[in-house]
Amino acid sequence: MKKIYILIFMCLMATMAKAQVWGNLQLQYDYGHNYGTLTTEIGHTQKSGSGFGFVDFDFGSIADNGFYAEYGYNFRLKKDFYARAEYNGGVLFNDGITYAHGALLGAAYQTIVKKTFLEFHLMYRMDIDYRFGDHSHGLQGTAVWNRKFLKDKLYFEGYVDVAYKASYNDVIFSTEMQLLYNFKYFGAGVEVELENYFGEVQCSPKMMLRYNF
Repeated sequence: MKKIYILIFMCLMATMAKAQVWGNLQLQYDYGHNYGTLTTEIGHTQKSGSGFGFVDFDFGSIADNGFYAEYGYNFRLKKDFYARAEYNGGVLFNDGITYAHGALLGAAYQTIVKKTFLEFHLMYRMDIDYRFGDHSHGLQGTAVWNRKFLKDKLYFEGYVDVAYKASYNDVIFSTEMQLLYNFKYFGAGVEVELENYFGEVQCSPKMMLRYNF
């Protein structure tokens, strides 16, 4: 098992070799759920494609504390078109330790429309949730955007996920939108998260600080 983790780590390091790397550290307070989140993001680009990942650490929650991670890599096929591989996974510390993992494979397309960066994904998704004993599969479509204003001081960015879970014959929707003002290395702003899981819609407004490195 350790050899598998070492192999995955070596593959990740290989994709980041000779790459342009950027990252940030975020601190958020979720008014919808009344807890804090510490997030670190990292992205990198090179000739073969581009990757992006993040880790969320939730703390101060009465019900759930833990962390969640995502990493995806776009392998360049031709101009603006990519093959995409993605991993999602998390751990909850609530009445014991529970795990959930997801693997996604599919395609991605990138474009710029009137100074707005857009990326679209269409992927096959496989999930294992050990908390509920759920092994499921389905399809997921994702749209990501980023637009800068005021000489790159004001950022408006976010994503929309629409996933179909065949095991439940249900469609799950989620989106996060950030509006952030940057003071060189530091930024401050707001985020709104909307989720629709199994017919229940939740809205979570957040305040956030960010340090860019």
